[in-house]
Amino acid sequence: MAEQIDALERAGERGSVRPLTPRRLVLTLAVLAAVLVPLAAVGAANDWWFLRFGGSPVPTTAPQVVREVEWDGHRWQLIAYPSATHGLCISMTPRGSANEGEGGALGCSRFVGVPRTPESKSSPGMAITALFGAASEKLAYVSGAVIKEASVVEIRFADGNVLRAPTFAGSPPLQHIRFYAAQLPTNFEIPPENVTRAFPEWVAGLDASGNVVACLAPRTAKDGISPLPDCR
Repeated sequence: MAEQIDALERAGERGSVRPLTPRRLVLTLAVLAAVLVPLAAVGAANDWWFLRFGGSPVPTTAPQVVREVEWDGHRWQLIAYPSATHGLCISMTPRGSANEGEGGALGCSRFVGVPRTPESKSSPGMAITALFGAASEKLAYVSGAVIKEASVVEIRFADGNVLRAPTFAGSPPLQHIRFYAAQLPTNFEIPPENVTRAFPEWVAGLDASGNVVACLAPRTAKDGISPLPDCR
């Protein structure tokens, strides 16, 4: 298993991030991904690429395809499962590559409402997460989970642009969690000399009245948790 990463403290210490080639994660807000799974790893036979790697977090229930989306003519699957050790795990995987994981990414974190086990890592539960990845230089995306009160997720970038993505519910046992997935603007870039510059100013969950109910401001968050005012 890859070393646990605190992106808020260490992202600038772990080297540059290059444009994505198959099975490489471009950028992960490790406040989502307490665990990053090497995407090229293969192992014993399993239905999903991320479970074929022996060090992947073990599911407590079977991974479920929460939603399929289509970007630039390519279909992707948002897959989620609760794990025995690292909370909620989320993967974006191109449809048809379940075994190989070509272009896929996986991140895990403690999330509110996900039952703990005796093996669970001791960390506070997050109310919103964000996983950034890409399949090519022109197709980047963001996905994650947010508490059930959020009907929309807003991502604000350093240039002032805001991306809005509707949320959708999982199926049992994840029916109390909302998820989101959106393609990033084609001009979204990850500066190889400083990956933290690509982090958005904040990722916020908004309720039906437009109130912020969950906030993640990467540069100021502690253990992946931010005060609600940090997202305005």
